Amino acid sequence: MADLTERENFQLVLDGKIPQWVPNYSKVTSGGGSSYTGPKRIEGTNKTVNIFGVESHSTVDGPIPTNTVTRDFIMTDITKWRDIMPDIDLNLNDWEADAQPALDRLDRREKFASYTFGGMWEAMHNIMGFENALESLATEPEATYDFLNALADFWIDIMQRFCKYFKPDIVTTMEHIATHQGLLMSPEAYRTIIKPVHQKVYDAIRNIGAIPQMHVDGYVEPVMQDYADLGVRMIQPFQVFNDINKYKEMYNIVAVGGWDAFGPGNQPESTEEDTRASVRLAIDTYAPGGRYAFWNSGATPRYPDRLEWIDNEVDVYGKAFYQK
Repeated sequence: MADLTERENFQLVLDGKIPQWVPNYSKVTSGGGSSYTGPKRIEGTNKTVNIFGVESHSTVDGPIPTNTVTRDFIMTDITKWRDIMPDIDLNLNDWEADAQPALDRLDRREKFASYTFGGMWEAMHNIMGFENALESLATEPEATYDFLNALADFWIDIMQRFCKYFKPDIVTTMEHIATHQGLLMSPEAYRTIIKPVHQKVYDAIRNIGAIPQMHVDGYVEPVMQDYADLGVRMIQPFQVFNDINKYKEMYNIVAVGGWDAFGPGNQPESTEEDTRASVRLAIDTYAPGGRYAFWNSGATPRYPDRLEWIDNEVDVYGKAFYQK
């Protein structure tokens, strides 16, 4: 087989074929998003504020909503959701110019263009906190559905405007509905309140010609059939709490991840060999049969050497894996 570009190699994965090497997801995608509707930095601080007014502070492990500490939530009564919807005229933005910086960074010969959708449950729990959001699911299901549905319409409008020019290959929704122990809500609550909203979003993603990807952490096996119903093509970071190989086969899902960020390769005391061994374990376990791309979700700049070890091991071990 002739040498392929990174993009061509990953396309084989998406097509259900065996690639030449194990793709490193972070190296084969290039992201883009709107500066008009994205978070704004608060001058003189390490904080940002998003379009709903939720403030986040930067940490070495990533941004964290400040309300997780202050408990000062934008909204606690879900029936008041209309009061906190952004008052913004999307017609005032030059969407072509907005997309240009992302296009300037993008090499479509080597990389897939990736756009991240704002998320509905994600926005809701950032605005309200997990406790208030979960209580709303249980006590005010109709208002919760109305809010999530309005969020979907809002984000779809933004996606369509931005992606008219960015033209993403992959669109990802970030929806953290689970922990390693299980779903945050019952499967029935997910199917009744959240799934119909997700269906609208995934239909819109397909309508712009992009591949739908679900970003979700934790144990999500109880809703894997639902994800298949929605037309989810990729899951990231598909975590080891799930039977990844089973669902790769059952639903032709492309698994992005498979690295145990809670395992021996990502502890404060982890050695270089511990980390490299954890990469090899992920590849050995999930790369056979294809439909797999490695991703180091859970590794952060807190341990910069570890990031280098991971990428190098994927390059060396992953490049040779399918030649063995």
